[in-house]
Amino acid sequence: MAERTEGHWEHERELVLSEYATWRVIADDDAPVGMEVRTLETLLRLKAEQQGSPEPGWWTPELTAELLTEVVPRMVVQPRERVMDLVPTLSRFFSCLAETGRWERGAMPITEATAMVEALEFATLEAADDPSRRSFSTNVLGHGMSLGVDLEDDDQLAGYMHWYESLPDAERVRLGATGRLVDPSSPFELEASMRAAAAEAPPSADWPWFLPDPEEAGSISLETLAPDDEGTAHAENAFVRRAAALLELIGEKGRPITATGALGRADCRALLVEESRESSAQGTGVRSMWERPELAGPWVTLLDGGWLEIVGSRVRRLPGPVPFIPFETDADGFVEFAHAVLTAHLLGRDARGEEDGGFHGMPDTLAALLAACRPSGLSLPDPESAETALPSVPIDPATGGWDQQEKGRLAAVRRDLGELVESGILTREGQNTVGSAAVMIALVALIRERDDGSGPQR
Repeated sequence: MAERTEGHWEHERELVLSEYATWRVIADDDAPVGMEVRTLETLLRLKAEQQGSPEPGWWTPELTAELLTEVVPRMVVQPRERVMDLVPTLSRFFSCLAETGRWERGAMPITEATAMVEALEFATLEAADDPSRRSFSTNVLGHGMSLGVDLEDDDQLAGYMHWYESLPDAERVRLGATGRLVDPSSPFELEASMRAAAAEAPPSADWPWFLPDPEEAGSISLETLAPDDEGTAHAENAFVRRAAALLELIGEKGRPITATGALGRADCRALLVEESRESSAQGTGVRSMWERPELAGPWVTLLDGGWLEIVGSRVRRLPGPVPFIPFETDADGFVEFAHAVLTAHLLGRDARGEEDGGFHGMPDTLAALLAACRPSGLSLPDPESAETALPSVPIDPATGGWDQQEKGRLAAVRRDLGELVESGILTREGQNTVGSAAVMIALVALIRERDDGSGPQR
C-alpha cells in the first residue's frame, strides 16, 4: 500500500466514521450512534498508533484479536457495559465497510470477518477482567470507575486521586497491580474526598498574575493521567532516564567517587555521551559532575532517596524504597520506580532551603508546575525581553512603577522551572515549558505532602 501521511489517515478515519453514523441511523434510527462512533474512533486510533495499521478498512484475524484482547485492556478505562458493546459495534462496522466499498483488498475475507470478530466476544470480556493485561494507571482509574467515580468529572477525579495518594504505599502498589483493594485502611467516600482535594487547591485570591487563570487554562484530561503507553511516558522523561542510567552504570559492583562525593570525569563523560547530549569531544571538557545539573540532580535524588549509598571512596547501589527495574524487563515495575524517583526529587527540593538547591518560588512554583502539565504547557512572560507580551504587571502605588515584589515572584518561578528543565523533569519547547502525565502524578504526592503539614509551606 502507498505511504500516506498521518493527517491523511486521520481524515480517512473521520470520513469513515461519518459514513458509519449515516449508515447506522438509516438502519436503526434509535441506535446509540454517538456512543458507537466514539467506540470506533478509539479502536481505529489504537489500531493506528499501537499496531501500525492506520487503514480503516484493513483487518486480519491476528490484528483484530490483538486489538480487542491486548491493546484495549491495556490502554482504555471503560465500564463493563462498554466492553460488552465492543464486539457487536465492531461487527456492524465491518458490515458497513463492506457495503460502502471500504473493505481493503487483501484483508481477511469479509465473508469470514463478522463471524471471526463475534467469536472473540468471550475472550474480549475475559481480557478486560484480567488486571495483568492492564497498565498500572488503568487499574487505578478502573477501580475508581467501579466505585462510581465519573472520570470525566474533574472534581470527582481529583477527589479519587486524593484518596488514592493518601493510601499507604503497599495498598497503592496492590491496587495498581490488581485493580482491586479489599478493606482499604481508609475507605473511599466521594464527597469527603472531593472536599479534601478542593481544600488543597491553590487559593484563587492570590493566584499568580503571570499564570493562566485556573478556570480558563483547561482541565487535565483523563488521557493526561492515563497516557496511551504509561511505561513509555515515564521512560521518555529525561530525569528518569538519567537516574536509570546512573544505576545501570554503578551496577552491582559500585563505582569509585571523587573527594567531593561525585562520579569521576570518565563516568560523567560516558553518561553524557550515552544520553547523546554531547559528542565525545565535548564530553572530555567535563570538569565536575556538580557542574552538570542533568547528572547532579538525579545523583542527589538517588542518594537522598536510598537507591545509592556512599561508603568510603565508592558508591554502591541499594534496593531503595521501590527497586529499579529496567523498562524492557517489567514495564509496570519500571513505572513504579519512575513515579518514586520523580516524587523523591520534587519532595527533596521542597524540603531543602533555597541555598541548598531547594525551590525559590513556592507555592507559586507548584501552581506553575500544574499549569505546565496541561497539554498546551506553560509560557511564562519575561519582563526583561521586549519580544514577549506581558500580562498586566501589578503596580506599586508608592512608586507608580512595577511592583518589584511581584516581579520577584515571577523571577523565582522562572528560576525553579529553568532548573527543573536542566535536571530533565520538564522539557522546553521554544518559549513553552512542558510537563507530562508522569510529572503530574508526582505532583499529586507533593501536594498531599504539603497539605498534611509534613512538608515546608513557604
